[in-house]
Amino acid sequence: MVAFAAVNGHMTAMDQEILKPETSPPGSSQAFSPLGCFLAASGVTLLAFCKLGAAMVATVWAASKLFGFPDFLMYGFMALGAVPVVWATVWTAGRAWHVERRLAQHLDIDKPIFKLGHYLKRG
Repeated sequence: MVAFAAVNGHMTAMDQEILKPETSPPGSSQAFSPLGCFLAASGVTLLAFCKLGAAMVATVWAASKLFGFPDFLMYGFMALGAVPVVWATVWTAGRAWHVERRLAQHLDIDKPIFKLGHYLKRG
């Protein structure tokens, strides 16, 4: 038989408390630099491009083989499928750079705006 300690209510008497430092650390002690921001943003951009591109190619290839389309039509669909991949990659690059700069300035991340040139014109 296993013995359990009886507890009144759902929580024990120990309260949970969030501890925050009284002052923020100086900017020089943070890991953010223009190079670090660039590397993080470019890493996310390359990841988005590779994953979206691979998903598009696999989808177009599978659909082409399933429906028996000729190869020239499959390549045409891949060229059309490259348009949303490039759009999403360019948007991801701008958004990642915007987020990294906000984090370097100790600001919260804002809601994304899904317009292609929004983050590029503000860079």
